[in-house]
Amino acid sequence: MSGWKSCSLTSLHHTGQLLAQVRAAGRDPLTALEGSEITAGMLSDLSRKIKIVDEYVVYRNVNAMFPERNITLEIGLNARVSVYGLLGYALLTANTLRDALSVAAEFPALIANGFNLSLEEYEGKARLVFSGYSGATDLKTAYAELAVSSFTRSCSDILGRDLPLAEVTFEGAVLSSHATRCEHALGCTVVYHQPRNMMVFDAALLDELLPLRDAVSHLEVTDACRRQNREYAAEREWLHKVKVILEKDLQNPRPLEEVAHHMHCSARTLRRQLGVFKTSYRQILDEVRFEKAKLMLKEGKLHTDQIAERLGFCDGAGFRRAFQRWSGLAPGAYKA
Repeated sequence: MSGWKSCSLTSLHHTGQLLAQVRAAGRDPLTALEGSEITAGMLSDLSRKIKIVDEYVVYRNVNAMFPERNITLEIGLNARVSVYGLLGYALLTANTLRDALSVAAEFPALIANGFNLSLEEYEGKARLVFSGYSGATDLKTAYAELAVSSFTRSCSDILGRDLPLAEVTFEGAVLSSHATRCEHALGCTVVYHQPRNMMVFDAALLDELLPLRDAVSHLEVTDACRRQNREYAAEREWLHKVKVILEKDLQNPRPLEEVAHHMHCSARTLRRQLGVFKTSYRQILDEVRFEKAKLMLKEGKLHTDQIAERLGFCDGAGFRRAFQRWSGLAPGAYKA
């Protein structure tokens, strides 16, 4: 299992795209929301943030509804560069594709696909590598496909024409029929069960001047991205302090009022600040429990019921349900 995301909230964009595919197929979108905490009412609020674990639930549901399709790839190939907001404008106004990808690598939190981005060159080929995945293990291949397909679309938008791919590789293993669908959609050789997730294309494209380049606009919007990234970092630091307090005794979790005391504020102020960050005491407690659960399962010294007790669950069944929701895996499967 890769590490848990530092920031556990995300926009509704991907979930909205998934539900759009469900509606287009004539299916009930509420079916795709089953098991998540997302309600139909949330979907109309464009500024709404949701827990990343709920996005995972929707991905699993939609993939199960359409096993003969690659919904993730379809969404990625239809995601224009504008979905990245300020960052998208920074990419469009860069001088070259190389400059644009450098900016994207600097602000992975603003891309929010769970991967870090790096660029390599070898024998005339550019390799855009997606590594360090920080999401649910069972969705790693799906999110890698999302990352590659959305960046293929974004690079095409940046260049002003389709980006021709030479090859794409993924770490995960899939059925041959799935691989064939990916090759057809991406228009190149696609190989799974490889050491890295990456898209390969002609390195000469990296230094082409971009059609929408604008040095002044690029500088201004990149500075805005940097400020936004700093805000995210400050948010993570504040939330980390709350987590450290909760970690001290998970068997008997400190109530919100006591956490507030240790944060040198009132309970009301703590609730308000958590609301500003679009999270809650319960969500943070779940994140801390998940981190500890992964460590204890990896160590393999305790039975599931013992782990449940140490994390403050009433019984093993409650812990198993929670861990399945957090990771997409049963504790036994994770341990194995």
